Amino acid sequence: MKAVLIHDMQGPNSVRVDDVEVPSPGSGEVRIRVKAAAMNNSDLQTTYGTYRVGYTGLPHLLGQEAAGEVDAVGEGVTGLVPGMRVVGHVRGAFAEMAIGLATELLPLPEQISWEVAASLPIAYLTASMALVHQAKLQAGEWVLVHPGSGGVGTAAIQLAKLLGGRAIATAGTTAKVERLKELGAEQVLDYSNQDVVSEVRRICGETGVQVALDGGGKVTLPHCLDAIASHGRIVSYGYTTGKDVTFPIVKLIGRNAKLYGMGLWFNSDYQASLETMGDLVIPAFAEGKLQPVIDKVVCLTEVSEALLRMEQRGIVGNIVVLPALEQRNEQ
Repeated sequence: MKAVLIHDMQGPNSVRVDDVEVPSPGSGEVRIRVKAAAMNNSDLQTTYGTYRVGYTGLPHLLGQEAAGEVDAVGEGVTGLVPGMRVVGHVRGAFAEMAIGLATELLPLPEQISWEVAASLPIAYLTASMALVHQAKLQAGEWVLVHPGSGGVGTAAIQLAKLLGGRAIATAGTTAKVERLKELGAEQVLDYSNQDVVSEVRRICGETGVQVALDGGGKVTLPHCLDAIASHGRIVSYGYTTGKDVTFPIVKLIGRNAKLYGMGLWFNSDYQASLETMGDLVIPAFAEGKLQPVIDKVVCLTEVSEALLRMEQRGIVGNIVVLPALEQRNEQ
């Protein structure tokens, strides 16, 4: 089968498409025929060796989430049979076949396309865990989504609105600002020419936001701390602007604020977040209450170029990979 691999860790240029053996599902595992997969910042980091979740050595198959049809099941798997539509966390998603744990795959209704489904798991699992299970966002509360134009950010804006929250999102270009407004953010700040903290406090009447989602780390986490209200909650889930963060601890103490560091795959709320996906997010998409944010659809041979575009922060939402797209293009 065709699959996207890295043979060294020199960035997106080290990505290539190879022929590999079709994997066999082990105990508790499911093999799916991948219809669509989504790209994440962690895939970009993997090409540099700075993200190693699921890493077992080189060559390494890229991709962590996919939608597709069950092709085969391993020993002990119940409730999933060949031909079923599923979506979730898998190993080696940028391929024609991928392996996932049965406990991490969710049934997918016919109303949701493969492309849309593939863009949901990591973005909405992260947003659900942050807003529902960590920060426990309440209706009417202000939430700062900083930054807001990536997969998690666009998911968080929509999920916050669905939960009755009021989102203030940030982006770095006029085009991104307008797109985030369309997604339901009440206010969108252009951090390239606006002071995020002063604008947030102006919008919230100097009290600050009750909840802040930090996806950038070094640059954005101090902003979130300055913008948080007394007894507010900050959830930090990423570090796209850098890993080393410095801020005066007195601000955290003085505001009685809570700061949550959130690693998706190693969090005690992971299974609860999966339930939120199945009970709230997927039905909301099936009913048209949430909308997909897909920046571009690419084939396997275009993954390297797409990762470079992600590195240059040129996308809004998700990039989706279709393993069969190249075959169609060649016909």
